[in-house]
Amino acid sequence: MTNHMQCDLNVPFPHEITPESLKQLELTLYTLIELNYTHVAINKSLTPTMYHQPSKKQKQQMTQQQQKQKDQYNLKNDLEIFFKHFKELEIKFNSRNLKLFTRVTVEIDDPNQLGSLFINLNAPSNPNRFDLVAILPLSEKGLSFLTNNNGASSNSASIDILTFDYSNYFNGFHLKHKTMNGITRRGIKIEILYASIFNMSNQSNLKFVNNAKQVVRCCRKGIKTCIVSSGAKKNTNVRGKIAVESILSFLGLKSDVYSRMLKQNPLSSLLNGRLRVNSYQQTIVSGIDVMEKNIVLENEDLETVNGFVVAKRELDETDEEQSNKKQKI
Repeated sequence: MTNHMQCDLNVPFPHEITPESLKQLELTLYTLIELNYTHVAINKSLTPTMYHQPSKKQKQQMTQQQQKQKDQYNLKNDLEIFFKHFKELEIKFNSRNLKLFTRVTVEIDDPNQLGSLFINLNAPSNPNRFDLVAILPLSEKGLSFLTNNNGASSNSASIDILTFDYSNYFNGFHLKHKTMNGITRRGIKIEILYASIFNMSNQSNLKFVNNAKQVVRCCRKGIKTCIVSSGAKKNTNVRGKIAVESILSFLGLKSDVYSRMLKQNPLSSLLNGRLRVNSYQQTIVSGIDVMEKNIVLENEDLETVNGFVVAKRELDETDEEQSNKKQKI
């Protein structure tokens, strides 16, 4: 691997797929390349209306237009379309030293609406599994998904990142040290998104500063637990290392924290996510497969056997001699 690494783990995939929106996504990736980014995650967002199956009573309360939109939408097909476009992007940017990863961010308002969503997303039989899984709580009840007993035992094992909507004030809930530290102790990273600060609105700037400082304050200043991503839907909203460090400095963080939030912590999230996908209980996998993916395995004399990365085995002279002896016998 190269010594220089710079990560942006949140480049949003467009909600409405059009030639213009896909072109804008590619333009953002080209801009990130010019800013020396090496690892980028394309983020697919899932809102409650996309994965929640309403009851009969809830359907009766919906308008005809809402019912029609719900009946026409198919989550499985939507995810297949996402992975199709992602593979096209991966092929296109493979020669440009930009490693692309898949990410899903599940917006949660009421955990009871989730059903078996996370089980389906992380099923080993699923051919399209995300490298990173994140949640975005829309309320304090949504945040409880990671703090209740159920979340602590089963769901948090499949979560890599906790993120927030920094363009709006947190919806009436305040983060607490005990809650956030309990979440981060499970290896979940807390994400700060800076793109909203460039919306040319003083109000949006205040919201970002207020939300980001609240997150940093509750995460022991973010030394080991925070990552910083762009969340940029336009290439004009992404920034290079120096500009991002200036933002972090404005939030009151010290210079020794910058590199961890820009490099070590995001790579740790990628490692955790890739181990979940490519290993058995996150115990057996080669680090080069986690960071470089399977594209460069052949160049490193490695191969994939039953989902694991191993060195290609070549017969030495003693092996050849033993095999010849067996044949003679």
